[in-house]
Amino acid sequence: MIVVDASVLATALLDSGGSGALARIALANEPMSHGPALLDLEVASAIRKRLRLGAIDRRAAESAVEDLRVYPVQRHDHRPLLHRIWDLRDDLTAYDAAYVALAEALDATLLTADRRVSGAPGLRCAIRVLTP
Repeated sequence: MIVVDASVLATALLDSGGSGALARIALANEPMSHGPALLDLEVASAIRKRLRLGAIDRRAAESAVEDLRVYPVQRHDHRPLLHRIWDLRDDLTAYDAAYVALAEALDATLLTADRRVSGAPGLRCAIRVLTP
């Protein structure tokens, strides 16, 4: 079981190259994916950014948003995790800490493309950094 973070899911949905393929394979190999509900907002923000930068066109952006909407990840409310998210404040953003706290609560591995998260001290979950 994994908790997938926005960096991996956005790459899977938006990158047609090697990094995207790697992310899609990693996600396909996991029978159950989880994420905090904010996952959708972070990925939608990444889609918007790519659209505004001209990296993707409107059709690709709309397709990615629809793929995100139906993506089979179990979304979890982050409110029960707020105390642990706050505990991690010195080393992680609240956004990153939400993924870590959820992985800890579920005894799951966090799948991320962000090496910085894996280096934070005091984490109580396994971290798998997806690298091309």
